[in-house]
Amino acid sequence: MKTKGFIRAVILAMALTMLFTTSVLAAPSTDNYQEVPGTVYYNGTELSDSGPLSKNDSGENEPITDYINGNDHMDGASFRTAIGDNADVYSAWNGYGIAAGTSSSLFEIKAAGAIPDSIKNGTFIAYIVKDRSGTNKAFFTKAATSKKAAIDGQTIKLELETPMTWEADASQYVIVLVKGGASPTPPDPVKPVVISKDYYEYPVASIGVNVDEPLPAGITTANITPRELGRWSNMIKRYISTNDTLDSIDWPDGFERDKLLSLSALTAVGIEINYNKDAAADGDITFHVKIDGFKGTFAGTPYVFIVDPGTGPDYRLAAFPTQYDAETKTLTFTVAGYQKYFSYAIPIIGDVKLKTPPAPEPTGSSSSGCNAAPWNLLISLCAAFLCFKKYKG
Repeated sequence: MKTKGFIRAVILAMALTMLFTTSVLAAPSTDNYQEVPGTVYYNGTELSDSGPLSKNDSGENEPITDYINGNDHMDGASFRTAIGDNADVYSAWNGYGIAAGTSSSLFEIKAAGAIPDSIKNGTFIAYIVKDRSGTNKAFFTKAATSKKAAIDGQTIKLELETPMTWEADASQYVIVLVKGGASPTPPDPVKPVVISKDYYEYPVASIGVNVDEPLPAGITTANITPRELGRWSNMIKRYISTNDTLDSIDWPDGFERDKLLSLSALTAVGIEINYNKDAAADGDITFHVKIDGFKGTFAGTPYVFIVDPGTGPDYRLAAFPTQYDAETKTLTFTVAGYQKYFSYAIPIIGDVKLKTPPAPEPTGSSSSGCNAAPWNLLISLCAAFLCFKKYKG
C-alpha cells in the first residue's frame, strides 16, 4: 500500500511540475531589456509618435510588459503568439502612420544616444508586429521578420525578408528585438554553384599517373599514361562555366545532394588506357595522380568527375570520392569498371563544399526557462513529500 501511495504522490508531483513549467515558460523574458530612446523611420520617412517602449510601468513610455501581459485595451496572448513565448526581448519601439499598401521594407531606429553594447554586439531577430484597431483586444499579428539587425553608428537597420503589406486600419506597429522567439520566415534555399575562378591546366609533363597493382587482366602499368587535353580543354571549360552542370552529376551512394553548396573546379588531367577491348578484363583501378606545382587547395572534400560516354547526347558526369595528400600533391581515387569511362578520359578535379548546420546559440541567463529547472525539481520533491505524508496520515 505504501508503494501505491508513493506512486500517486509522484504522479501528482509531476502534474504540478508540468503546470508550473507551463506557467514559467509561457511568457517572453524581459530580464535583458533595455530602453533605447530614438526615432523610427520606415523606408526613409519618419513615422509619427515613434519611440521606445519602457521595461515596466516605472518608465515614461508605454511598458513592454503591457504588450506581453495585456491590459484593459489589448490581449497579451496575441502579442506573445506573434513574437514567440520563448522570446528573450532586448528592446522594442512603437509608433503610427505607415501608409496602406505593399512595399519592400527597411526600418531604421536612429538612437538619441549610444546604443547599449548588449544590443550593439548581439545577434537578433526583429519582429514587426501590427494591430488592427477596433476589432477586439486580440489584434496583434506578426507582420514580418528582419534578415538581421545591423548596427551602423547610432542607427539600427532592419531589412525585412519579404515585402510588407499594411492595411488602412493597421494603426500601430511595434518593433521587437529578440533572441529566440518564434521561428523566422525561412529564407529562399541557397542554390549550389560551380566556381571556376581557380581553374588552371597544368602541362602534361608535370603530371604523373600511377596505379595500384594487380590490374585487371589484359592491361599493365605501361598501358596507362597522362595525355594532353588538346581540343577537349574547351569541352571541360564549358562544363565548369555553368551551374547546370550540377544537375548532370551522378553522385556516389550516401551523398547528401540537398546539402551541396559549391563545386570549385581546380584542374583537369587527361589519362589514356591503351587496351584491347576484346581481350582485356574489366575491373576497378585505383589511380594516384601527382601534379607538380599544383596550386589548388581544398576547403571542402576532394572529388574527381569523369564524363560517362554512355549517357550522350547530354553527357553526365560520374563523381568519385578522392583523397588528397598535400605534401606530395597527389590525388587518389578509384574508378569502378574502368572500361565504362576509358580508353581516354579527362578527370576533372574539384573541391566540393557542403552546407554546415548553424552553431547552436550559447545557453545563458537570458531565458526564464533556464531558471525554471531548479524550481521544478524543488516543487516536485515538496509535492511528493506532502502527498506521501498525507497518505500515511
